[in-house]
Amino acid sequence: MSENLLDVQRPYWTQGEYNERWPLNKHSNAYAASLVVKSGPGKLYGFTVYNSGAAQFVLVFDAATLPANGSVPAVVLTAAATANLGASWGDTGRSFDVGCVIVNSSTGPTLTIGAADCFIDAQYV
Repeated sequence: MSENLLDVQRPYWTQGEYNERWPLNKHSNAYAASLVVKSGPGKLYGFTVYNSGAAQFVLVFDAATLPANGSVPAVVLTAAATANLGASWGDTGRSFDVGCVIVNSSTGPTLTIGAADCFIDAQYV
């Protein structure tokens, strides 16, 4: 008995986003300080950031829009000066209930939004 895996019922967080080329991709079109990857529940499988400026932090928020300065992130990573950073959650991904926003910041534990000096590329559903 042959089954097409794409015919299985899809989870609620993928409603309206069916695509046979999963995961989906989203990237900044120029240097940016943030990228709203997804508004609404979903999973982040991974992302890369090219940091063209000074060393800083890359924060990932469970949010549908850009959070205000002082907000506490779900994930904190460091980005070396003029360097690439990659993060991956493998095949299972990392769940987000509200949405997913990736932001650069001059501080780690809370958001202090940085300059528009990063190119961000994310894989999600």
